[in-house]
Amino acid sequence: MKTLLIIDAGLGQARAYMAKTLLSTAAQKAQLELIDNPNDAELAIVLGATLPADSALNGKKVYLGDINRAVAHPELFLGEARSHATPYAAPAATALPAATHGPKRIVAVTACPTGVAHTFMAANKITTWAKEHNIEVKVETQGSDGVKNRLTKQDIASATAIILATDVPIQDAERFENVPHLQTRTQELIKHTDRYLRQALAMEKNVTATTVEDEDDLPRSAYQTFIGHIMAAISYMLPVVVMGGLMMATAKITGQFINIDHSPFSVLDKVGFMTIKFMYPVFAMYLAFSVAGKPALIPGLIGGIMSDEVYKRFFDIEGFMPSGFFGAIGIGFFVGYLVRWLNDSIHVRQQLTTIKTMLIVPLITGITLVMVMEYLINPIFGSLNQLMVVFFTSAGDTGRGFYSAMIAAGTAFDLGGPVNKAAGSVALGLNGMSETFDLTARELSIVIPSIGVGFAAFLNGRFGLPDVFSREEKTVGSTSLLLGVIGISEGAIPFILKNPRLIPVFMTGAVAGALVAITLGVKQTLPLPAIWGWPLATNVVGYLASVFIGALICALGVLYVSPKNAR
Repeated sequence: MKTLLIIDAGLGQARAYMAKTLLSTAAQKAQLELIDNPNDAELAIVLGATLPADSALNGKKVYLGDINRAVAHPELFLGEARSHATPYAAPAATALPAATHGPKRIVAVTACPTGVAHTFMAANKITTWAKEHNIEVKVETQGSDGVKNRLTKQDIASATAIILATDVPIQDAERFENVPHLQTRTQELIKHTDRYLRQALAMEKNVTATTVEDEDDLPRSAYQTFIGHIMAAISYMLPVVVMGGLMMATAKITGQFINIDHSPFSVLDKVGFMTIKFMYPVFAMYLAFSVAGKPALIPGLIGGIMSDEVYKRFFDIEGFMPSGFFGAIGIGFFVGYLVRWLNDSIHVRQQLTTIKTMLIVPLITGITLVMVMEYLINPIFGSLNQLMVVFFTSAGDTGRGFYSAMIAAGTAFDLGGPVNKAAGSVALGLNGMSETFDLTARELSIVIPSIGVGFAAFLNGRFGLPDVFSREEKTVGSTSLLLGVIGISEGAIPFILKNPRLIPVFMTGAVAGALVAITLGVKQTLPLPAIWGWPLATNVVGYLASVFIGALICALGVLYVSPKNAR
């Protein structure tokens, strides 16, 4: 049975995302097919306080349910919805806002670097807004689980408004070439949904492809270009880290119970370690790709290999210090813009284009990038890395504490943003260089803010603490706690968007948790946060205590720094 899922925007973005994910999984067992087009739906399930005034649901079976029950018992909830749904009759139609008269169909694509939170938060915002205004909508998500609800050529051709809310290059972007569309970032659309959708609807069909930017973003277009390329590359690097970490974790957990020497688990551990060592080559490869497309892929890969320990291990080079993350950034941009410049500058007859792209450009690029890496990037950034290792290592426990505090603060700064990713990449690169460098601070700081928000929702108005949360915020906070436990930091983002003063609060809590962990002798070397990595820490009790203390500091900060409490 084709089923339409409608979630009230007031229930919170994180909670809505969790409900949609759980119900989508349960729908397969319940023999229900979740769709986005109201016209094709046989059953509509509404999560919220009231039914929407939507004429598209006339005559269809509709069920109004509680989101808490949907999350707690998704399969049982779907069964109840199917059994107790009743025919729907919409109230008298109301006039659409002036800005939305005429257009009847919105299509969109959403994609963020990790492909988890922002991708689906933006999709939910677009869908909810369109349905509130009785406009047909279809949103394609390019998330961590691949492309879902793919837009066809017919979808694009029939659309009266097209929105690309993306932070990274999307698959099959050529579909939207020479097609009028609005393009923005996922965070901007989440914050200003009404503004952007009205802009998209107001665009004329006969204009050329257009990018509509937030007025406040115009002065930093160069910065946004820089960050956009880096975040795109990181989105490809993350699966490498996760895959390698999971392989190593599986082997090491198994090794706690049985002897894995000379077994497939031993191979699994080695392959996982090798996989992680390719994170910088993959990063540099896709950074160059983001700048110049496919011709820059392999040169970027070569440059990335030369920036990392893979190069040292293969040639057994004594005294070589990899240039690491910053070297990968440098060579990625260099290769990308070099390839782009060569393709634009070298003009040959059409018959010789293949020779240009397959021989001339790769040859020049290969020779140049090796020289640049060997005599410029590796010496500079390798020396800086060496100095940093010597500085922090020579300082002993103090050095480890200072380093951990820096990584923790950077990780908690923007919860998945550029600073977070940069801190993580540096930590991964230095991991294991000496006893000073591990991933404890990084993995703690991923979850402490989200869990802290959950603690704040629980403590709100209790034990003499301020009562500052609305009912909706309590729901979002509870969801944030669950997301934090499984290693997703984005649950705390709605609170930062409302109150940016919480950024230093989250940083303080993360730093405190990291320092407590060091004091208690906690150490973690595998890139797995939350429940996936806790069993692998040297001191599990100390690890959990660090999470609790850091999260409690965040919770108290959330309550006392609230605008309601500040009045």
